[in-house]
Amino acid sequence: MQPLHPEPTSRRPVWMWAGAAAGLGLALTMFVNNSGPSIRAAASRPTTSAFVVSGAVVLGDGASFSRDDHGGCAGTGARADVIDGAPVLIMTTAGLAAGKLTGARALTDGTCRFWFSVPGVPTGQDGYLVMIADRDPRQYAEPELTGALVSLRVD
Repeated sequence: MQPLHPEPTSRRPVWMWAGAAAGLGLALTMFVNNSGPSIRAAASRPTTSAFVVSGAVVLGDGASFSRDDHGGCAGTGARADVIDGAPVLIMTTAGLAAGKLTGARALTDGTCRFWFSVPGVPTGQDGYLVMIADRDPRQYAEPELTGALVSLRVD
């Protein structure tokens, strides 16, 4: 007597392998060709030109910074966050541009000066919020940030 249902075999039919290969080929083709929607949200965003903001940050009194033996300086007390490598951020509605403080120098006039450069700041914005280290951001207009070196005083 033979069973009503034949025993399952471990081999898959050829047509299943052919279907799997065709599906994999289609998926790879779609991935390689990126045949998604032809209209993308980013494509409708207008490109803006950018400029570089460069200048100096100055700590104004001898009590707000300490000097080192090599002519350098760093903020102290409430200004301890103003140090070499501290971030300089410029925020607009179009995005964020970042740089950092470098080249700290204790000057003979009793101040501490850091240089900075922030590339990629978008043009044509209504306002620019500039944040040095962990200080509160201050608002500037584009003409104040373009052209000559910008001097920002941290009080």
